[in-house]
Amino acid sequence: MVNSSQPVRILIIDDDEDDFILTSGFIKSIEDRTFDIQWCYNYKTALEEIASKKFHLYFVDYRLGAKTGIDLLAEAMKMGCEEPIILLTGKGNSAIDKQAMQMGAVDYLIKSELTAEKLERGIRYALERAASTKALRANERKYRNIFEKSKEAVFTTDLSLLFKDVNEAMVNLVGTERNQLIKHTLYQFIDNESIRSAIRTKLAKSREVNDLELEVMNSKGRRRNCILYLSTELDSNNNHYVQGILHDITNQKKTERATLLAEKQGLSLGNMILNLAVNGSHRSICSTQGAFIE
Repeated sequence: MVNSSQPVRILIIDDDEDDFILTSGFIKSIEDRTFDIQWCYNYKTALEEIASKKFHLYFVDYRLGAKTGIDLLAEAMKMGCEEPIILLTGKGNSAIDKQAMQMGAVDYLIKSELTAEKLERGIRYALERAASTKALRANERKYRNIFEKSKEAVFTTDLSLLFKDVNEAMVNLVGTERNQLIKHTLYQFIDNESIRSAIRTKLAKSREVNDLELEVMNSKGRRRNCILYLSTELDSNNNHYVQGILHDITNQKKTERATLLAEKQGLSLGNMILNLAVNGSHRSICSTQGAFIE
């Protein structure tokens, strides 16, 4: 969100100077905010200005000579423009309105209906929405970075456990390329039917799976001991999906088995030494007793 003590930098992209003067006049009459308003009438220059990211907000006229505001909007979105764009037009057109909003415009205003109040509301809404969107995208980038760099195998699936997204650790765990892995379900890497059944039952009853120990079979038939965690979530469109983690405990299991074997071997050696000692003592006692009788 733009700091209220700082001027809002606005670029009006319109090939008609009279319309620019009219629009900027309404904006300047808005109280309680200051504005730095610039004008651009050239399509190519407008794209350069958008790329510079010097402005907080853009007003774009639908008619821009041989090009349209929709064309500019499309190119701005391709460039990764995160600043809000409000489309202006000479008269209402629901088809253009719908198209503009679908392509990323935050609002659609008719020039003949402009007032200071409408522009104030539009600017305020656009800046608030832009701030929320930027915060959301920043969080998405942060969590995506965590997702990708996690040493744990992390993934998302649909409700049938068909993979939708996986990180590099998951790719390495099952030995299948990412673009191939998303054509498989988690069940295809678990050959134990009782485990598969347990997963289905837990998801159906509680919508989650916690601390389930299982074996995952990779593409080469090698098995890895893992702990599985699953939880059913809702996305931004209120559709259910499953997010999961596979914690690889294969090395831990090997260490446990080696320790157990060593303990068993140590115990066997101890018993052997103890038996030898007991037998030796027994023979010594018998020899002493024999000498005493003689």
